[in-house]
Amino acid sequence: MKKSIEEIWKEGFLNEKSLVAPKINALYNQKSKGLVDKVKRMYRINLIAIVSMSIVFPIMYYFLDVIWQGVAVSILLLLTAWYSERQKRSIKTLDHGTTSLDYLKSLDRWLKDNISKNAKILGISYPLYFLIVISAMWSAWNKGPITSKMYQKYPDVIFIGSVPLFVWIITGVATLLILYFSGRIYRWEVRLMYGRVLDKLEETIAEMEKLKQG
Repeated sequence: MKKSIEEIWKEGFLNEKSLVAPKINALYNQKSKGLVDKVKRMYRINLIAIVSMSIVFPIMYYFLDVIWQGVAVSILLLLTAWYSERQKRSIKTLDHGTTSLDYLKSLDRWLKDNISKNAKILGISYPLYFLIVISAMWSAWNKGPITSKMYQKYPDVIFIGSVPLFVWIITGVATLLILYFSGRIYRWEVRLMYGRVLDKLEETIAEMEKLKQG
């Protein structure tokens, strides 16, 4: 039967072979618990932020008279929140091992695996967000006098619908570029939000392994 996380914290490094001093033992147990709690807290804050934005965006887009684009953004955000919540629940299935070090290693692998998966799955959302924003801009374009003025001022420009062909081309190229770099964009976003705690996790694991070997 697997031990609870609390038991892991209590027993993690009580083995004499693990660390040389009880005070260091207690210190790293506390440090480990703090890291895991911080990861969970940041996940929770990120989830709350996503859900909050899914409420704010439709309201904001409503006042811009592009409500359907706001609804589309909201749906994407809610899907992201649902996917993130599923990932958060999977943290309970981590291998607790026999020590705090084992659990931290398991957590580190879990985080890296999820980042790798998300770079492929959630990365697709970036070009979708971009297209929704462009769609909102085109809606505003169509409702204003800009289109008729463009027809008059540039009669030789090819239009598809009410949008110049060159705008379609630029949008298509930009969308493909965002799709191509979506994985890197996601990883940059993760580093921006979680970089410090991820570095701290790796640093703590390295310190604990070094002390264990010593």
